[in-house]
Amino acid sequence: MAVIFSYIFYFVASTTSSLQRRWLIRDKEFTARQQITFTFQCVMFLFIGSLFFPFFSDFYLAGNYAYLVFLAVTCAIFGAAGNILSYIGQKHLDAGEMSIVWNIYTPVTIVLSSILVHEGLTPLQIVGTLLLLIAIFIISKKHHLGRMRFNRSFLFVLLGGVLIGVLLVAERALQKTTGFSAGVMISWGSQVLGLGIASFFWGSKHNYTKKEVVTTGTLQFLGALSYVMLVWLVGNLSVVTSVTTFKVVLVVIAAGIFLGEKEDLRRKIIGSIVAVIGLLLM
Repeated sequence: MAVIFSYIFYFVASTTSSLQRRWLIRDKEFTARQQITFTFQCVMFLFIGSLFFPFFSDFYLAGNYAYLVFLAVTCAIFGAAGNILSYIGQKHLDAGEMSIVWNIYTPVTIVLSSILVHEGLTPLQIVGTLLLLIAIFIISKKHHLGRMRFNRSFLFVLLGGVLIGVLLVAERALQKTTGFSAGVMISWGSQVLGLGIASFFWGSKHNYTKKEVVTTGTLQFLGALSYVMLVWLVGNLSVVTSVTTFKVVLVVIAAGIFLGEKEDLRRKIIGSIVAVIGLLLM
């Protein structure tokens, strides 16, 4: 029952976060440097929230410290870069398209988890990966600039999803090595550190209000919290990553209702269905 409620929590939190980010950003003008700072401030809420984890789950450090440092550095680099690319690239993608393209992290996560956390790739998962790529091609139709070329925003989100796939596997490895509290805190803290460094050297002041930063950061924290809880409860990164992709359909439908994003709705629905079928096979 706890797993079922956790899935519901994830779907609500992640869908709300996706819609809020799209609603906030579609009428904003910003530079890449401003988005770096904004991303850093929003992800900071993840680390702040994780400071309360030891009250609910024992905090301890276990395993080889050099291995923990390696995983922390991996989280810092891939997490920071993946988040920055998603925040920059989503400007010219609507919520449904963003959700589908971003889910490229699923096959990446499954492939890498077979190496790092011993979750093998089955023939069905290979078929699912191919279906996801087909769905991305369908949903990206209006973003083609030429044969097999896509605009910069699309490619930013696509690359960001790949990087986040690496992050999720490293984060799972941390959980399995040193427990839930320490594992997630190291991952989220490392991402904040990476984003802080990026913001210091390449960021600039943005025009978001404090309320917008707090709202965006809080919703991102709730979405991330629900995900790591699911991974910990279910105990299988591949299963959780596949099932949670039902969010794709929810975001497409909700964006059409609440954000009026009905352009090419039939194409988006077809792409969503293909994506979900593919991901259910994983």
